[in-house]
Amino acid sequence: MKEQRVDEVEDRISKLPEPILHHFMGLLLAKDAARMSTLSKTWYAAWSSLPYLNFGDRFFYREVHGRWILSENIQELVHIVDQTLANRKKHKISVQKFWLKVPSSYQMSSSYVHNWIKILVTSNIKELILKVCESDSSFDSLPEELFVAERLNILNLRGFTLELPLDHGIKFSFLRNLRLTDTYLDEKLIQDLCASCVCLEKLRLSCCRGLASLQIAASLLKLKTVWLCCLPELQIVDIAAPYLENLYIESQLWNLQVVKITCSKSLKTLCIVDVYVTDGWLKDLLVNQPKLECLSLSGCLKLQTIKISSDRLKYLSLSWCLELIDVELETPNLTRFRCECDENLPTLKLMKASVFLVVELEFSLTNILDSHWYSVLMKFLGNFKQSKAIKLDCCNKNGIVIPKHMRENLVTPLYGTNANWHIIFNTFGDCSLMDILDSLLWISPQLDTLTFVRESNLNSTLKFIYEDASAEGCLNSWNGLFDYHRRKELHLLAGDDEEAIADIEKLLMVSLLFGAFKEV
Repeated sequence: MKEQRVDEVEDRISKLPEPILHHFMGLLLAKDAARMSTLSKTWYAAWSSLPYLNFGDRFFYREVHGRWILSENIQELVHIVDQTLANRKKHKISVQKFWLKVPSSYQMSSSYVHNWIKILVTSNIKELILKVCESDSSFDSLPEELFVAERLNILNLRGFTLELPLDHGIKFSFLRNLRLTDTYLDEKLIQDLCASCVCLEKLRLSCCRGLASLQIAASLLKLKTVWLCCLPELQIVDIAAPYLENLYIESQLWNLQVVKITCSKSLKTLCIVDVYVTDGWLKDLLVNQPKLECLSLSGCLKLQTIKISSDRLKYLSLSWCLELIDVELETPNLTRFRCECDENLPTLKLMKASVFLVVELEFSLTNILDSHWYSVLMKFLGNFKQSKAIKLDCCNKNGIVIPKHMRENLVTPLYGTNANWHIIFNTFGDCSLMDILDSLLWISPQLDTLTFVRESNLNSTLKFIYEDASAEGCLNSWNGLFDYHRRKELHLLAGDDEEAIADIEKLLMVSLLFGAFKEV
């Protein structure tokens, strides 16, 4: 078969329907899509009518030695955006998506942004993502035309001041997703938004000012997700959306005083950070939200007692609830439990959990540890005999190296548990890797897999294999080394950390000499 010349090869891509070409070009940044328009008349026509204009976050920036700095050619770049939108307005082309991050107003007049928004509204914009690189009061308001963009589905704004329009009101009839970041909000504006956006499904407010209270109306029947993060003036939250499923509330410096959740029994995920919630508040919430599957409580300094009985809960995270004393869980489908704390471990009673439970523990230990700490730790770990895996992150390695003179008075907490252990550390401090391994094998004699990970992500993994499934790990101490009579093999599965490998190999060499392990 004769080879065809390049200029004779059929251009099949250019013969694709224009909507498909639009799809391809819509996956690119606008500047890259514009370059493709030079390939042929077909591609030029597709670019000229492209309804997806993604200029991205770096259109007004250039890269210098790996850093992004503001371009010196701002006016030229502004002219490109002007011409692109003017062309679509002239030919009455619908713009479905527009994404752009603009410089602050002292570098570029806000009149350009106002004009672009007016064109986009007349072009039936559906998705608008507009950001200012720094919050600037010169962008004191957006044109009122924005609030009558009836076709708008997604609105994502950052760095603007939003005020209630005087003439038109709010007519976001089809708005599904509203995200406001680093924005000054008018409280009446948010109330009217919640009252008028009947199709709203997601609401996210982050680092916004001007809100002392927030009421989310029961009329928002489609609202599924609310995210409230770092609103420094917010003190009261009242959420009545009847079918809300996901709620994230993070207070700033514990300024949020009242959280009222009166939505119907539909909540599945709840995350509360740095809010003064009480035992009674949490108890009432759990009673009224039986479908809750994921619960995360962090920095809730007034919580002292948590009692949960639920067959729906799958994930529970308790982080830095420093006054927490007692935790009682009857959660047969709990598959992940996470706890972060200091020396003051709460008393844990895990009555039921899934056999697939993965446990994540992070201890920040600063004080001198005594026998009481080790006794409490052993009781705490004893709750996880049926767990599938345990991940432990401890800044003080002495916290998990049980002194040998104390072991006589303590019960091995995880005897009979074939769990996988994942240990994260920075340095060993006063403890060697052999000390840590020795202690962990006392804590969990039937250990299956042990992985050591440094923060640099270097890791070493030990795999223990037994003679049979019912073999017991008989524990005897001789010269500081353990003899696991029933343990058949020990594999060094992975090793990227040379220091850790060397220490493990020393342990293996000595253990082999005394018959603790069989060489493979």
